[in-house]
Amino acid sequence: MAFLSADNLTEIKHLFEGLTGDVRLIYFTQRESPLYIPGHECETCKDTRTLLEEVAALSEKITLEVHDFVAESQLAHEYGIDRIPALVMTADGVKGTIRYFGMPSGYEFSVLLGSLLDASQGKSELSEASIETLSSVDKNLHIQVFVTPT
Repeated sequence: MAFLSADNLTEIKHLFEGLTGDVRLIYFTQRESPLYIPGHECETCKDTRTLLEEVAALSEKITLEVHDFVAESQLAHEYGIDRIPALVMTADGVKGTIRYFGMPSGYEFSVLLGSLLDASQGKSELSEASIETLSSVDKNLHIQVFVTPT
């Protein structure tokens, strides 16, 4: 099942003309199984993967890697992934990573697209004053943003 309409695909492909550097999407999911084990299912993993595949197919500058959260638990730990679905976004020459938990749908989809552009261009929408203040921080930071549908 495709998530993006032909109009969406055209618009996003046009938006991705602004990508300047390569972006790597590292997606953690679970292996599909015919067995249903209560408490161990990821309700949105399959749909999230489909959506990310559609997005990544729109630009040669975006690569998608898919990893099994359980079978590749060491890799998940290295990226700080403790739940799924989870997406790690990295870009060449950009310090830090973006981690996204959950399915980037609804309002969060535009955030995903904006993050791809920012990571690719190695910039953000932060003001000069914010960048100056943050440059004086001399330890690693862990910033979390929580979003709800309401």
